[in-house]
Amino acid sequence: MSTAVISPARPEQILKGLSKLWTSLGEEEKQQGKPTVLRACAMTLIVATDEADEGFEASQTISELMREHPSRGIVVAVSDKAESEPQARVLAQCWKPFGKAQQICCEQIEIKARSESWANLGPILLALTAADLPVVFWSRHSAALSEKSTVEQQRGLDTLLNLASKTVVDSRGLDPKLAFERIAKWRGEGRVIADLEWTRLTPWREPLGHIFDNPARENKFSQFHTIEIGHPGDKPTAQELYMAAWLSAPYKAQVEFKRVESFGSGLHSIVLRADNETITFERTGCECLRIWSTNGRERRFNYVDAKPETLMNEELSIIGHDPAFELAFERARELAR
Repeated sequence: MSTAVISPARPEQILKGLSKLWTSLGEEEKQQGKPTVLRACAMTLIVATDEADEGFEASQTISELMREHPSRGIVVAVSDKAESEPQARVLAQCWKPFGKAQQICCEQIEIKARSESWANLGPILLALTAADLPVVFWSRHSAALSEKSTVEQQRGLDTLLNLASKTVVDSRGLDPKLAFERIAKWRGEGRVIADLEWTRLTPWREPLGHIFDNPARENKFSQFHTIEIGHPGDKPTAQELYMAAWLSAPYKAQVEFKRVESFGSGLHSIVLRADNETITFERTGCECLRIWSTNGRERRFNYVDAKPETLMNEELSIIGHDPAFELAFERARELAR
C-alpha cells in the first residue's frame, strides 16, 4: 500500500496525488521486472463517518470490499479533531489474485473535515467521482441520521445524497418509525435507498425462500394466514418489522409480534401458521438457527452476525432498485404505524 498526503484537500491536488501514486507504482513494478499494475474501478464508493476512530474502520472495510467491487473509495471522516481546512490522504489498495504475478490496485482517498465544514465538500467530492460510473454513498454518520441532527449535519448528509446513484443507511438502533419516515422522504425524492437492517435478514430469508420454491410443496405460501414474529426488546426493531413485512406483504397475512427471551439482539423467531401446518424458524443458540414444521421436517443452520463488509458486498451487487426491499419497506411503514 502506497500513500501520499495532500494538505489542504483540493480536488486538483488530490487528483495530481493519485496520478503520481500510479506512476510510482508502475515504476516499482517495472524495476522489479513484473507486469504493469492493473488499475481497477467499477464505481465510486463514498463513506461518511463520525466514528471516534476517525475513519479507520471504514477504510479497512473499503479495502475488504475492493476485491469483489473494485472502486475509487472515498472516506469522509467528520471529527472536531480535524484541522480547520479539510485534509486528504491518497493511497492504493493492491492485491495479487491467486496464482497471478500482476497486481490489481484500487484508489482510496481519505478526507478529514470538521463537523461545520463537511457540508461544503460537495464540489470536491463531485470532482473526485470516477467519470461515467455509479456513485454509492454509505452513511455511517450516526449523528446525521439521528432525530437530533443539527442543520450542519443534515446539510452534509444532503450533499452526499445528491451525489449518489444509491445510498446505503443502517437503521439498527434507531427508532424504526422515524427511520422509515426519513427513508420514505428520500425515496419520494427519487433516491435509491438500501438499509443494512434489511440486508441482515438474508440468512433468514434464504431458507424460507427455498421451502416455498419447491413446486412439489402441498401448502403454498399463500395458505399461511398468520405470521408471528418473536423479538427480545420491548418493541419490534426495524429488522423485525422488515421480516414481518416481507412475509405479509404479498397476501396481507395477519401479523403478530411477541416479546420472547433470546440469545442476543435482533430477530429471534418466525412462526408461520396455515390451517393444516405450522412452520417455526428460530434461534436455538448464539450461532444456530432451527427450522421445523408440524409435518415432521426439520433443518438446522449456522448463524453468525454478518460483518459490515459482508453486508456491503451484498448491497453493492444491487446498484439499482431492489424490488423485494421496496415492497417490504412500504409494508414495514404500515406495521410501524
